[in-house]
Amino acid sequence: MKGERRAIRNYEKFYDITSSGRIYSYARKRYLTRKNDEYGFHIVKLSKEGVSSNFNVYQLWRSTFSELSDEEFKGARKVKYK
Repeated sequence: MKGERRAIRNYEKFYDITSSGRIYSYARKRYLTRKNDEYGFHIVKLSKEGVSSNFNVYQLWRSTFSELSDEEFKGARKVKYK
């Protein structure tokens, strides 16, 4: 289940985030994954008009889905590297 998808503020038409915390890239036409882990990101690099910036995925999710409880977020809340 992918959940509801909403545009990430200031990155509309570039990226969406789902109610469970997955990031969708319109340029790549797919969800971003890290080593086959769809929720493995703690930090994600978003690019727009040639400028890239790092963002905390949980903070992006929280600002987009402020009405949801934290239990809905399935992503990594702290650094998770293999």
